[in-house]
Amino acid sequence: MAGREWSRREFLGLGAAFGLALAGCAPQPAGQTSGAGGGDRPRYGGILTAWTGGDPPNYDLHQNSTYMVLWPLAPCYNLLVQFDPQDPNRVIPDLAERWEVSPDGKVYTFYLKRGVKFHHGKPFKAEDVKASFERIIWPPRGVVSPRKGPFQVVDGIETPDDYTVKFVLKRPNPSLLPNIAQGWNVIYPKDILDAKGDMKNDVVGTGPFKFKEHIRGVSIELVKNTEYHVEGRPYLDGIKYFIIPDLNTALSAFISGQLLMYRPRLKSDAEEARRQLGDKVVVQTVQGYSFDTLNVNARRKPWDDPRVRLAVSLAIDRAAAIQVLAQGDGVAGGFMPAGGQWALPEDELKKLPGYRPNKAQELEEAKRLLAEAGYPNGFKAVMLTRKGADYEPISVFLKDQLAKVGIDASLDVQESAAAFDRLNRREFDLAPWGHAIALDDPDAVYGEFYLCNSVRNYSGICDPEVDALFERQSQTVDVNERRRLVWEMEKKAIVTQSKIILGWRVDRTIHWATVRNYRRHPSLYNNQRMEDVWLAEG
Repeated sequence: MAGREWSRREFLGLGAAFGLALAGCAPQPAGQTSGAGGGDRPRYGGILTAWTGGDPPNYDLHQNSTYMVLWPLAPCYNLLVQFDPQDPNRVIPDLAERWEVSPDGKVYTFYLKRGVKFHHGKPFKAEDVKASFERIIWPPRGVVSPRKGPFQVVDGIETPDDYTVKFVLKRPNPSLLPNIAQGWNVIYPKDILDAKGDMKNDVVGTGPFKFKEHIRGVSIELVKNTEYHVEGRPYLDGIKYFIIPDLNTALSAFISGQLLMYRPRLKSDAEEARRQLGDKVVVQTVQGYSFDTLNVNARRKPWDDPRVRLAVSLAIDRAAAIQVLAQGDGVAGGFMPAGGQWALPEDELKKLPGYRPNKAQELEEAKRLLAEAGYPNGFKAVMLTRKGADYEPISVFLKDQLAKVGIDASLDVQESAAAFDRLNRREFDLAPWGHAIALDDPDAVYGEFYLCNSVRNYSGICDPEVDALFERQSQTVDVNERRRLVWEMEKKAIVTQSKIILGWRVDRTIHWATVRNYRRHPSLYNNQRMEDVWLAEG
């Protein structure tokens, strides 16, 4: 690594080694379009109407992990660096205009954009980056930071002047830039953090849109930031997110034109919109970073017994889960995204318990394990279940699957906010859930979910061997050797059953053809700022 600014060619070369393209280049100038729905000249004006499934529990992106917070608030913020809106495999500047890396790979120096103001008038400076990332990496007492795991390699953050920030690392780390670029890691104003301690009740960023109004259960409305620091942006006058928990109602709202953008959970909903609207609708499909899972709380009996957890995994027919829950529109996989560069090869996955093709044999093995654990006749269990058509089907499916081995599971249905609260407090036996990740990176995935001290390690399972392998792969620059270590880590971690993965989903965004210059990324959590999106007439 060279201790100087890097050319775009050098960044792309580094990306080939790390498995991600990195670009120290400027954003597209105003007037240039590309990607889905692009191709003619942008126009200014109009309100983008979009769907969200529920109210955010609060407004603090750093402390949350549901799209219900990120989608409606991401347009109000900027990141230090970002994933290119038109290429999800490239990291490009945002509030950092450029950056350089020291020869030993242990110091990342970011040079910040000048003339940027927060929505309340405070000038943006290096102190805001330092305060935001110190809060993410070393959260103060009372602050929950779900994504601190990937940043434990950071030894300190320095600000030599108002427009320079240095991340000093304990060792080289090939995943630092993409983890910084996660859509969650927005930059907050230091003065509000100092005064209030969190951003649960405030939405104050530097982004292209300003927060206007939140009517609980109805909508969240944003308006154009006329002093935005990117010339010519945004194109839209505003964005209005309608809160519609019922998916049938949401689909009807999209087809009627009330919503211009919607994320259907099922393929059939996208097909119905296409059938009724024809070429008036655009369907964007990606192999997503969303997965259906069962969280097992190993802090409670009988789930502290690995034989019981393994029996549950053996009882679940993953092929049936994909058919029932995703209409066949998904892929079996482990902890890393299916089809991604770090995923276990299919032949290796099929050797693991729960994924083997002879399901009848696995069911018999599950019954034998339960008998060995002292439950020859099964037992009763309770599944914490989020209320709504987007969530309850997972629990209903799993209730049927567990009954095959004598586990009688009842559903404890709770509103999303209450369900999240109990999940975070670990007050559950079983918790069927839909999760998503921000990027296909082992540091990000394991750091968030599967290490002994991961904030979202809901199971409480701790395997020191997995943690040791994580440390080794995290500092391995050679991508082939790193992949080998990740596969070894996967094989050990999956059998602990800290999460039982039912399947990885194919994801879709549908929008009216009048919505231009938006590209759906594999992650739900990236490219949600909408500063390049515009509305055509008609």
